[in-house]
Formats: sequence, C-alpha cells, structure tokens
Amino acid sequence: MTLRLRLTLFYGAFFVLVLSAVAVSVYLLTERSLTASLEERARQALTDLSSGAVLEGLRQLPGDAYYEIVILGRDEEIPDEPDAVRSGVPYVEPARFRPNPTDESLVAMLQDAALAEMLQSGSVTAGVVLESGEQLQVLGDVGRLAFPNERIALTAAVFVGVPASNVAATLEQLAQDLGLTVLIAFVIFAAGVFLLSRQVLRPLERVTQAAARVTGRDLSHRVPVPVSDDEMRELAVTLNHMLDRLQESFETQRRFTADASHELRTPVTAIAGHANYLLRRTEPDPEQIDSLTVIRREADRMGKLVGDLLELARADAGFRISKEPMNLVEVLEAVHMEVAPVAGDAEVAVDTPGPVVEVEGDPARLKQVVLNLVQNALEAGARHVRLALETERDGTVRLEVLDDGPGIPQDAVPHLFDRFFRVDGARSGRGNGSGLGLAIVRWIVHQHGGEVAVTSRAGEGTLFVVTLPQAKHGEAAARAEAVRVGRPRDADER
Repeated sequence: MTLRLRLTLFYGAFFVLVLSAVAVSVYLLTERSLTASLEERARQALTDLSSGAVLEGLRQLPGDAYYEIVILGRDEEIPDEPDAVRSGVPYVEPARFRPNPTDESLVAMLQDAALAEMLQSGSVTAGVVLESGEQLQVLGDVGRLAFPNERIALTAAVFVGVPASNVAATLEQLAQDLGLTVLIAFVIFAAGVFLLSRQVLRPLERVTQAAARVTGRDLSHRVPVPVSDDEMRELAVTLNHMLDRLQESFETQRRFTADASHELRTPVTAIAGHANYLLRRTEPDPEQIDSLTVIRREADRMGKLVGDLLELARADAGFRISKEPMNLVEVLEAVHMEVAPVAGDAEVAVDTPGPVVEVEGDPARLKQVVLNLVQNALEAGARHVRLALETERDGTVRLEVLDDGPGIPQDAVPHLFDRFFRVDGARSGRGNGSGLGLAIVRWIVHQHGGEVAVTSRAGEGTLFVVTLPQAKHGEAAARAEAVRVGRPRDADER
C-alpha cells in the first residue's frame, strides 16, 4: 500500500471518527430538545386544563395530541383507588378527545400502578401503545375544574397523550440525513486529501526516482533539492552529501583495484616466465622441480585473479560490450573443441536445434561465459557436461550448462554470483578458483541484456541457465548457409 493511500485512509478515518462523534452529539441533543419541547407543551396544556382553563389548555396542545378529562366528584378529596378514576364521568368539549374515535380512552390504557401513582403524588408520566401500534407519552394530573357560571368546582383527572411516533420519525429522518452527510463529507474529504497528498509527496517521489537511478556503477546522479525550506529539502541535501561521499569512496576503490591489477600483471608474468624457463632450460633436481611447479601454478592462478580483477574494474568503470549478430552455435562448438582435449575422462556434449541460433552479442565474451561454466563443472569433478540451446517463443535463446557433479549446497546458491564468494567443498574449484569467475559471467550476460540462473541439488548435479535476446535472422544465418553448402565463410569477400 502506497504512502499516499495510507495517508488518505488514515486522515479519512480520523475525519469520519470526529464527524461521527459530532453527528451522534447532534442526534442526542436534537432528540432531547424535541422530547423536552413536546413534553413542555403538553405540561403547559395539562397545567391549564388542571387549573380549569379547559379551552385555553386545549389550544396549547399539539394538533395530534390526545387528551382526556375525567370528573372524579365534587369533593376536594382525591380517591385512593384506580377504579375510582376508571369509573369517573368523562368531560368532553366540542372537540373530540381522541384523534381516532376507535382508540381506547387513555384511562383504560393506563395500568393501575400508573393511576395509583397519580392519585398519590398528584401527577404521573407513563407510556402506552395504541391498537394501531402508535406509542404515546401520557402525562396525568389531578386538579379542580372551576365552573364560575354554575358556581361549582369539580375534582377531575386530566390526561394528555403526546404521540412519540412524530419524534421517532423526525429522529429517524435526522439519523439518515446525518449518515448521508458523514458519507458525502468522507468522500469529499478523502478525495481532497488524495489529491493534495500528491502535491505534498511529489518532492519525495522525485527524490525516490532520482535515488533509483543511482547504482554501484553510476553514482553521478543526484537527488533534486526542493526550493521549499522544509524537511524534504533537508532529506535531499543529506542524500546528496551521502552520495558524494559514496562516489568518492567508490572511485578511490575502483582506481586502486585497476591500478593494482595493472601493476601486478608484469611481475606475475615475469614469475611465471622465469619458472617455465628454469623448468625447460635447466636440469633441476626433483625437489627443485616440485618448487618450480608450485611457483608456476600459483603464478598462473595469480595471473587469472589479476585478469579477473581488471575485468571487474572495467565493468565498474562502465565499460560497455559491443554487440553484433552472431551464431551462438559456433561459440559452443569452439568451447567444445577447446575443452574436450583437456577434459580427461569427462565427456562434454553439445546439443543444438540447428546450425544457427543467432543472438546480438560479442562472440569472445559469450565464449568466456560458456568456457567459465564448463571449466567450473570439470574442476568440480563432473563426468558429463551437456551444452544445450533452445529458442523460446518469447524471442529469447536459452543456453543450458548441465553437469552431473556433486552439486552446490542450497545455502550457497543465493551468493554464488557474489564477488570473492567460494563454495566450501567440491564446487570450490579445488582451491584454484578466485571467486570472481561467476561474477564476471553475470556481468557479461547482463551486458547482453540477458539473465543467468542456477539450480542445484547436492549429489545430483548443477544446471546453469543463460537467457539471451534472440537476434533477427541475418548475417549469422547467411554464414551458416555458406558452411552448409561447403563454401568458406568469407567467400563473398574473396
């Protein structure tokens, strides 16, 4: 997951959390306000009704409110039993006391416990459910109704029912609106963060792209320094300083390797030459012959190491291989002719799909690759080495070097192409390898735009696979056709 997406999700989630908390607070406050407002209007109407101002109290009620007045008697004494309220005489004004005449009266729907509480404390608040399923919040009170014209006052129980469904519907609609608002706000906010984060992270992307172009062979690239005076600028400046130090260190090491390798070639060649001269032109005794043989062998080994170091120094300096259309079959045949006479009892076989397998490359360098792999197999004790070529459908050529040697330990395979890495045991080249041959092989293959891989099992052998881009059919095919018909390769030139 990219940093840009993580920032968008993080800030979006935080924004939703804050906005949800605000929405819940608005919902709770609105619910409390609506409930308190309805109860306040109902309580005011109940007070007016209980004080005898019946018409004024009815006008205070909401349009969908339920009300009921039950006359309990002339005496000021309030009865103790709920049945006394149920048996009271209803007092009805011209307006109906129930919006739906089929509904039961409020007194009939209230439980005895609620009526008893009202008779004892003078008021009660309880919830009831109508037959239609509508919920009511019922407020009850006991008071005196005065009739000045008749000069009488009656004790009455006054009930007001406020529909709770209106409040519930309002709150439900509010919840939907708040949820939709949170969702839309999240989408807009997340889109804004995603777009703005691109602007914020653009300097970091440029730094990343510039850093990706820096390699061990090319440390000349530098990270662009933003004009803004912030952490991004400090990061870019720090990286550039680090790259300056690395480039200086790499250049020093590269010059030292190249100069040391170049200076060592002359004395090593002289040592090997004098050892050969003494062996051929003098008559040393057996002990001297053994010493001179060791000197010559070690001089040859050091000469190969110096050559490999020079090769890698040239690779680190950015040396590029020149490529041309060539026949890879000829390279395998040349390696076979060179190795077969010195292979001893080992068998080296070549298997190709035809006389021409054309690639773009340097014949000498590719021969160096194949020769190195074959010599490694023979030095490890392989009895059979097979060189095979195949053309793939994706336009590549597959070169396989398969041997039946002792194999390579699995823990050594990932490091096999590292410089100076040597495998302990049979695949170590019997102590004669420098640990640079396979590193050079990988460099040459990469210079040709290919890849090299190895699979091996201890005791079962090793397979090296080199894949190279296949060249267009051309000059190499013409040369092969000339060989097939018996003409020299340079017949056209002659």
